[in-house]
Amino acid sequence: MEVLDANESPPTFVMRGGPHGPARFVFLHGMCGHGLGYAQAFQFSAAKRASLIAPQGDVSCGGPFSKWSADVVALDARITRAFRALGDPEPEGEVTIMGMSQGASRAVALARKYPQRYTRLVSMAAPEALKVGDLRSLKGAILMAGERDRQDLQRASARALKATGVPATFMLIPGAGHGAMGPTPERTMGEALDWLWENSKAPP
Repeated sequence: MEVLDANESPPTFVMRGGPHGPARFVFLHGMCGHGLGYAQAFQFSAAKRASLIAPQGDVSCGGPFSKWSADVVALDARITRAFRALGDPEPEGEVTIMGMSQGASRAVALARKYPQRYTRLVSMAAPEALKVGDLRSLKGAILMAGERDRQDLQRASARALKATGVPATFMLIPGAGHGAMGPTPERTMGEALDWLWENSKAPP
């Protein structure tokens, strides 16, 4: 993982080189977080399936850390530009959108506004629960929370999506508190992505 353009602010971190799978992953960090560390934590599991980008939030928290505004139109445009810059032949194609905490909220917002583009969801420690009828266009979803974090919201979201007809499940992040990916993020995310690939409505 490395910065896409050293002159861009805020930066976007991208997976370069290969091999990597043909799908597209986007990871959105949490409030006052940093995208690079999260993406690096599971980059090898991601590469088995997809290219991965991790844009940095557009509202500074000071230093290298930032959070997200509510402007999902601009965020979608940044994501498209990043895939185009990586040479993706279909930069506006389907994306598996992932997010941690506030980033999970923005991931859901993208899936709501652009349901034909953001077709699979990995939501980690989202601060609100989904309701029955939400995101019915999703092809699959993983709802995750840390072993030492509150889990009720993500469990409720998994139940709501399943009741809506979306293949969905809840998974614990072992040993993790809020905003953390635990001591074995490659294995944790690898298992989550395996489930998503095996249970989606259509092959990713």
